[in-house]
Amino acid sequence: MKKFSCILLSLFLVVSIFAVVASAENITYEQWQEYYTTCDNTKIMLTPGADETQMNFCWHSVRDKDNSKPVIKLSKNKDMSDCAEFKGYSTFSDLPEQRVNNVTVTSLEENTTYYYTYGTEQVQSEAETFRTNSFDSFKFLYISDAQPSYKDDLTERAFKWNRTLESAFNSNDDISFIVNAGDVTNYGKPTEEWTAFLSPEYLRSYPMAATQGNHDKKGTTYKYYFNNPNVYLGFAPTVYGNGYYFTYGDVLFVMINSMKINIFDNYKLIKKAVEENPDTKWRVAVMHYDVYGTGHHAIQDDVIAAKRSIVPVLESYDFDIALTGHDHIYGRSYFMEDDKVVETEGYDSGSVTDPEGIIYFTQTASSGNTRAETYDFEWLGKTVLSENDCYSTIEITDEGQLKLVSVDSITGEAIDTFTITKTDFTFEEKKMENGYIGEMLEPLMGEYFVIYKVIYQIFTFSWLFNF
Repeated sequence: MKKFSCILLSLFLVVSIFAVVASAENITYEQWQEYYTTCDNTKIMLTPGADETQMNFCWHSVRDKDNSKPVIKLSKNKDMSDCAEFKGYSTFSDLPEQRVNNVTVTSLEENTTYYYTYGTEQVQSEAETFRTNSFDSFKFLYISDAQPSYKDDLTERAFKWNRTLESAFNSNDDISFIVNAGDVTNYGKPTEEWTAFLSPEYLRSYPMAATQGNHDKKGTTYKYYFNNPNVYLGFAPTVYGNGYYFTYGDVLFVMINSMKINIFDNYKLIKKAVEENPDTKWRVAVMHYDVYGTGHHAIQDDVIAAKRSIVPVLESYDFDIALTGHDHIYGRSYFMEDDKVVETEGYDSGSVTDPEGIIYFTQTASSGNTRAETYDFEWLGKTVLSENDCYSTIEITDEGQLKLVSVDSITGEAIDTFTITKTDFTFEEKKMENGYIGEMLEPLMGEYFVIYKVIYQIFTFSWLFNF
């Protein structure tokens, strides 16, 4: 009887949270404290599929003796009538008593509300819901560094993380998915941190594409919580997760593990993603390290190494923007090419047309851990100093525009707007004159780079690495 009462209480609290969310009212901390007692690491996570017609699902569950296959049931009807059934696969988790379940749903239609349940063929959850929007023009949410730490008050940190999402979704009812630039948790492994990260109910209705951060690298559990599409393992897969890519409409998103030591794997990831999707109109890179960033991390050795190894590839494949995190300070670079500022008409007014080079955005944190520090780097075009978390929405229009709006999640005020208009959607691959290795060595060798250049031209190292 006591167990039954606890179940009823949990259901009541979850329903109460849903009611608050549905009415676009902010959840009070007292309500959150009650709700958070019902949370654990088994809440389901949605991630984008390989394209806009797919959705990936991932959740932990108690390991059963029968090893039943995980199942998602999907319907356009609230009562789950006429549902389609999608079976997936299970793997071990880092917890001996749990398993990880992965399922992919296909053939989604645009502008459609779906209801789904998850579990096994024998036992299914209560119905959850998500909605697809237009596949031609769409909006996504860009956030970073939720980073809940088990050494802090996780109930409070989870509340602030939910508050950032709450602010974004209360003001934008047309977001299709979330892009997270990394540091999902603080120590990478503790289950309590994953419980905090998974706690917002918004994550049951909005897929999240997240990249790996340096804090995620501290553990090995990141890969167990995300069912990412098109994962590229490369020559040296990491124990904490690897890069991947997906398309949505006319946009290619490449999610880069910027901590990866094997630099050639990131090169191959980007190359593979672009060559498989040559006709997309926009190319967006997402990585944790803010290689043209806003704070002290941007000039640390590991970030500079990432800049030297990743940026030449992004420039070679003509990417439009890069979304980063890491420094917890909001800002944007000038358009950059060959490590130099590209003068761009309209930059100061926040509206440019057919720019050359790549613009790099750095996001704040999102669970009350934003910093307000001033740095004067030659690549910085704008920095916003605030201790409040913020979020950005990025809209892709069918008129050829990419519109970014960044908002203070506490005050609701816009802190930055930026629009890129493209009239020419052809991409021109820029050949690396001295190969991929040469691009990295040139800034290190200085005047002595001529030695490598002569050797490269004589022996043409490119045939060896296919770079």
